Amino acid sequence: MILNLKLNNILCFKDFEINFSYPIRLKKTLIKNEFIEEIPSFRYKKVNIFIGSNASGKTLLMTSIWKILLFLRTKEKNSLMEIVDKKEKYSDIIIDLVEKEDVYYLYRFKIRIINNDNIDLSKIEVASNKLIIKNNDSYEAMMKKLDLLDYNYLDYVTALKDYQMISGWNAILPATDKHFTKIKVFKDLKDKDEEYLNIVNAILKTLDPAINEVTRSKEVDDMLLIQYDNYVVTVRNDMQISEIEKLSSGTKYGINISNIVYSIKNKINGIYIIDEQFAYVDSDIEKNILALIIDLLGDNEQLFFTTHNDNIYDLRYPFHSFNFMKKDKIDNKIYVYNASLLENRNNVSPKSLIDNDAFSTSPDLKFLNTIGG
Repeated sequence: MILNLKLNNILCFKDFEINFSYPIRLKKTLIKNEFIEEIPSFRYKKVNIFIGSNASGKTLLMTSIWKILLFLRTKEKNSLMEIVDKKEKYSDIIIDLVEKEDVYYLYRFKIRIINNDNIDLSKIEVASNKLIIKNNDSYEAMMKKLDLLDYNYLDYVTALKDYQMISGWNAILPATDKHFTKIKVFKDLKDKDEEYLNIVNAILKTLDPAINEVTRSKEVDDMLLIQYDNYVVTVRNDMQISEIEKLSSGTKYGINISNIVYSIKNKINGIYIIDEQFAYVDSDIEKNILALIIDLLGDNEQLFFTTHNDNIYDLRYPFHSFNFMKKDKIDNKIYVYNASLLENRNNVSPKSLIDNDAFSTSPDLKFLNTIGG
């Protein structure tokens, strides 16, 4: 899981920081086990919901998290260079992660990119430290210890050669991102195939009641057959989303949603990133699927989720689960505000913060008022 993230000159982020821990354990909460398994004092935000108007930085943040994890896993330069602000001389990332090996470790990676117009000439240097997490340790106390350690920057290949990311992640971003233009159909699931098809059927039939059944092709293992009364829609793995005919946009994204629900239910990944997958989905359906996803989250797992849906606040999750994002029109920087800064009572809805525009994150509508007679 991720405990803290700092970004500077990464996409539109400058001097940006967001924390994914919380200091005081809640007596009552709808989210189960928001702490490291067997170490209740080491608390982390298991559910992180991001709210903001258009162009407030939600997708940019999800993209940044995904690309940083991808870089740490693959140790390949190109994934990271896609998110740096090349107009600046330097870009910096600091990320704190927990990994379970023989014991739990808290890692801190400091990543420094020295930019060049020629990507091949750009340099990436990494400095890191790790500490064993012991019983009764808290993130807040260990963060102070990490702050006091020395950090020696090395070429990223050398610095990361002994690091093996264990927990993994599953990310689904909008099809406007070149890496997410294709649909995925899980295959080779053997004894889990019936469960996968049950999940796909439950979600797609909820999104489109006209669907009779979703089955797997007997000839092609990575192809789904979506059956209506008078026709069948075929969806194969790695098919361009734009090429899928007759399905609504919401139903197409429903396949992505089904995949991530299956992954969460079967504990396949540790971190789940869901961005803009419900833009074409009824708000009540989104609310219920999100509640299902959160209920399925296991120990040591973490969710990052973006939404525009006010109905989400009715779910009454802890205030520290809600993050409000905005881009300031004066300095053009992206800011994030956690709802727990202003409120933590369980009997109050976070919607009150939105209604009162507590963090000045509501869209500016004054330009629309200039249209008309």
